[in-house]
Amino acid sequence: MKIVILDKKSMGEDISESPLRSFGEVVVYGATEPQQLHARIADAEVIVLNKVKLNADAFAAAKKLRLVCEFATGFDNIDLAAARANGVAVTNVPGYSTESVALHTMATVLSLVTHLRTYNEYVKNGSYTASGVPNLLAPVYHELAGKTFGIIGCGNIGRRVAEIAKAFGMRVLVNKRTPVEDLNCVDIDTLCRESDVITVHCPLNEGTRHLIHKDRLALMKPTAVLYNAARGAVLNEADVAEAVLSGQIGAFGSDVYSVEPMPKDHPFQRIKDLENVLLTPHAAWAAVEARERCLSIICGNIESFLAGGRNNRVD
Repeated sequence: MKIVILDKKSMGEDISESPLRSFGEVVVYGATEPQQLHARIADAEVIVLNKVKLNADAFAAAKKLRLVCEFATGFDNIDLAAARANGVAVTNVPGYSTESVALHTMATVLSLVTHLRTYNEYVKNGSYTASGVPNLLAPVYHELAGKTFGIIGCGNIGRRVAEIAKAFGMRVLVNKRTPVEDLNCVDIDTLCRESDVITVHCPLNEGTRHLIHKDRLALMKPTAVLYNAARGAVLNEADVAEAVLSGQIGAFGSDVYSVEPMPKDHPFQRIKDLENVLLTPHAAWAAVEARERCLSIICGNIESFLAGGRNNRVD
């Protein structure tokens, strides 16, 4: 069996693909441009990918293809209808990055809340030494205990973030497509109005595209911290940039973008250097333990497929 990895660089070159070699030949590409795709998958039986897009033309070009393994939870880069039409199974890896994304989420939120970068720069640039004052008390920051933490989308990651927020003594509100009794579920507008911190963890679909837009940003507190760890297009990015520039919200962080890497004309280029903005390069999912776990689950998905099972099938 021939397995083709299309974008190893996005999975991390420190992660060995050797576990896949037990299934057959493995061909590894660091990255694959659209014009290279068809030739590289022409005789592949299994494709492993992270961000490469597979559309109907790609499936038609891969005559021997039997299985696509998404090296991620989200699979919006794969045309599932085309996969079904060509008899190709598709698997993803749910749950592997819960701890990593929750960690990154809280690290970003805490940095924005406490102005860590500003205080650190004050020390690094010599201002602290030159000041003659033993401390710096501006910009002011607030304790999280007693504040409200709003979570949009509450699967494994959202639930873990909720647990951590509660450990800080925060009231937690959740907006979830299907409300459940054990969570304090509210409509999204209520969440936007009442939350001091808002983090986004929902999947991208036609129901969530531009879920956060100028009208919902207008509902938020002027001190609100907003962080996106879902998909870039869940936010109307131009509206968010305007809200930050106008002071409509207090701080903003994101690890995801509607186009990745973030292009030169992206709306966030206007705000990326602001002290109340913290942008990271789609790294929240990628603790080394999470990536190793992801590859291990992919191997299990291949084993299940070969045995006729349906582990993590999304088709």
